[in-house]
Amino acid sequence: MSRAKVDYFLIGKVASSCWGMPAATANIDIVIVAKEKEMDELLQELKKEGFDFNYDKVKSKLLDKLPAKLNYKEGYSIDLRVASYTIDLEALKRAVKLKIFNKEWKIAPPEEIIIYKLASAKPSDWEDIKGILKNEALDLDWVRMEYLTKTLAREYKADFIERFEELKDFYEKLKSHYS
Repeated sequence: MSRAKVDYFLIGKVASSCWGMPAATANIDIVIVAKEKEMDELLQELKKEGFDFNYDKVKSKLLDKLPAKLNYKEGYSIDLRVASYTIDLEALKRAVKLKIFNKEWKIAPPEEIIIYKLASAKPSDWEDIKGILKNEALDLDWVRMEYLTKTLAREYKADFIERFEELKDFYEKLKSHYS
């Protein structure tokens, strides 16, 4: 990423594992901030590194702000997408550098990870959210998460405010259980 001068941060299972329960995965989800020139440089760099993908198809998807999968050796892959929501820009500003796989990566903060996963709402995402909520070392900013939820719901044109309320209820029960 750095050779192509593309700003980025990780989301997904790898990122949620940094804040919650460790989990094994062969996939890394990356959000990038790049203009077309930087995107070209990044895709060329990834090709040189051994990623297998249709260059034109991936570039077209990214320019349309759609996610694109880039496969690597032995079942590993990257899901790449271009930052297009307020939460993406917020996550980029607040990203934290952590060492993963013997390399330093920028990771989205726990609040943003929770809201990304809340929006997705796959069963595995709920488990990742619970893992983060159980991390007593984190002091989560619920006002910020509510702002991110409402903003993303408006921009994404989807209503998941009710899921956020369920999340707060779950967290309150979790806190009272451990108190």
